[in-house]
Amino acid sequence: MKHGMSIWRRHLQEDESPQDGRSSGTSVERALLAVLSVLVVMSCASAVGALMQVKSLKSELATLQRELPLLKDRIARLDDIERSKEAGEKVIDQTTQSSREARVEPAPLILSREEVQLIRDYIKPAPIVGSSTAPVSVGDPITGPAIPFPSPITDKVPKLLGAKFAIRNGTIIIVRKDSRQADAVLRPN
Repeated sequence: MKHGMSIWRRHLQEDESPQDGRSSGTSVERALLAVLSVLVVMSCASAVGALMQVKSLKSELATLQRELPLLKDRIARLDDIERSKEAGEKVIDQTTQSSREARVEPAPLILSREEVQLIRDYIKPAPIVGSSTAPVSVGDPITGPAIPFPSPITDKVPKLLGAKFAIRNGTIIIVRKDSRQADAVLRPN
């Protein structure tokens, strides 16, 4: 710093009283001073540019922060709309599927001779007493109570798992799981 000040003082003194022998040293000092001045001006300009860039980025960030809640609300509304559409489609699919299932008749329950004999060995209907009602056939709706099959039968005949039976006029009526109609009818011997 002291050296720089001494150079500056000499420069001012030389301007006041020019000397012939010192003109080459003075030109170097002047060139050095010019370079330093240019560097200072450039650094100030770059600092001003950087400050302007920072201010620009800050204002852009503030704008984006103001827009963010609006975008979040819009996304939430779109998600709600999408969920409601999906729920509506599920309901439509379920009604279509249930109507298809209602139209499709399940295959009748077919039992082999051994399976029929096994059922008759375990289930002994009481003899017919009193007036007889109309005979029940496969596909007729079943009203009244039904009894689940005992486990010895379902162990040997797995297709009767969850099935129930009822006895009407000595006839064994078999109803499958989730069915309300007679799926098989075993008439008395």
